[in-house]
Amino acid sequence: MKHMSNELLIRNGRIYTMDESDSLAEAVLLRDGRVVAVGSARELTPLASRAAATLDLEGAIIVPGLLDTHPHLLHYGAIEAPLVRLWDCRDHAEIVARLAERAALSPPGAWVQATPIGEPHFFFRRSYRDLREAVLPDRRVLDRASDQHPIVIQAWAPVRPSCMAFNSLALHRLGITRDTPDRVDNVWIEKDATGEPTGIVTGSVINYYGFDGFGARLWRTIPFLQMAEVMPGTAAAITAYHRQGVTGIYENHMMEPILIEAYRQLQRTGGLAMRVLVSQEAESYGMPWSEPRSDRHFQELLEHAARGVDLEHARLRLNGLTIMWDGYCFGGAQMMRAPYLDVYGCPTRGHRHITPERAEQVMRFCAERRIRLNVLAMGTRAHDEVLALLERVAVEHELPSLNWVLVHATTIEPGHAARYKRLNFACTTSMTFCWGEGELIRRSMGSRALDDLVPLRRLLDAGLDVSGSTDWGPKNPWKQLELALTHEFGESGYRNRGDAQRISRVEALAMLTRSAARVMRWSGIGSIRAGGHADLVVVDRDPIECPVDALGETRVMRTIFDGATVYDSGELV
Repeated sequence: MKHMSNELLIRNGRIYTMDESDSLAEAVLLRDGRVVAVGSARELTPLASRAAATLDLEGAIIVPGLLDTHPHLLHYGAIEAPLVRLWDCRDHAEIVARLAERAALSPPGAWVQATPIGEPHFFFRRSYRDLREAVLPDRRVLDRASDQHPIVIQAWAPVRPSCMAFNSLALHRLGITRDTPDRVDNVWIEKDATGEPTGIVTGSVINYYGFDGFGARLWRTIPFLQMAEVMPGTAAAITAYHRQGVTGIYENHMMEPILIEAYRQLQRTGGLAMRVLVSQEAESYGMPWSEPRSDRHFQELLEHAARGVDLEHARLRLNGLTIMWDGYCFGGAQMMRAPYLDVYGCPTRGHRHITPERAEQVMRFCAERRIRLNVLAMGTRAHDEVLALLERVAVEHELPSLNWVLVHATTIEPGHAARYKRLNFACTTSMTFCWGEGELIRRSMGSRALDDLVPLRRLLDAGLDVSGSTDWGPKNPWKQLELALTHEFGESGYRNRGDAQRISRVEALAMLTRSAARVMRWSGIGSIRAGGHADLVVVDRDPIECPVDALGETRVMRTIFDGATVYDSGELV
């Protein structure tokens, strides 16, 4: 982290304070990690000491540090850390060269693992199909990188069917031979004219939420999540988020105690340059090795989460529990009242990740202990069931003051939103499920479902505090800001801007700033005001007045966290 003087006067810019009055300013004075005052340079200059440093914005724009309320920062950082990065490769020769370089540094027999090729995480605009060869390299090509190391090019996407590639030694490790059936569950083993596996495997082969027995078996063999990489991977991800202008996150999904401990360790060692709010997952699901917890372990983890609640720390706070009711459309898990076809053409109405009995146990536990609960629910039938349970618990326990959180709400009807508001829920959303799954939802559920798809206007009009997030992607908060206004489908470019979706530019920015702070219940962030934390971002364009389609290309010039510069493009003196 690059430290500055403990006092900084920033002037000659346009500052969107994102306070409740939507005030504008041209200068801000920071001291000892806090905002001293906001206003004009004429007003603030006399307040600065002689030792204060000065930053001339030269007309640039400042907004509060962005808050991403469902980033999976730790998960993506830890998973990517050990991988050979192939995102931008143009052909097989480039892929082989990068893999061979890593193999030369690795002991014989150690796995060499690589990212997919293309634009994460849906790969609509660029994928391995854009290689010069238009296909992933097969085992013979990958064997040129190494025949002493098992090699895998991973599948990283909610999209299915997905595609992976293995070299010969990896196929051997995984037990894939000419005798393996061409199809096992929803995984297809490509074979050449002689019947030998080519190394290309397609279908339900993503590394989590795969919902496939054979696919999960493959991932239990591949060491894709290595605990030794969690700390460095998370630290690297924080640095990457600073480049995007993010200074606070809400990790409210798939956080186990061992992963929460990684954030604690970063805090203890001074490496946590981020406001982090964490909620512990109640049940085990999603990973290839996941299975329901024993009754005893389940209760022990509830107690562990209750003991760990900390809502006062300046950088790391722990905030209750999370349950995941249903899943996403690509996995065929989104729970809808009417059946729809999954990606393999089979009828589904979705499925639960947690039993209703255990979900109610968690609800009652959080109500009795007076701690916060996050409920991840995506489909209309999921909301029907979740609300019925919540309202039953609310007969016996006062819930509105707990301000529980609804997560995602991919499709939600007006009546659902009103019922959540009566229980005083907040809501975290992600345009991911419009961008990434909009066309799939239209194909599988029909156009009528689009009326209820990420209906931001509906949620706001119901009176819910609503925040935004990157989740599966695009992993760019400025693109998410753009998508909150366009509701564009990444696959086709269609824009689903119905009456239930349309919001203003200020409301969209608020979802990543002041409204996100309210959802996180964290005062002093999400706006630029006297006494608040000195977390702010200098950007190259006006997010309120620039063309909407240019928002996703916003370039961060400087990110300041706790009064210190944590990212600097070098454009400002």
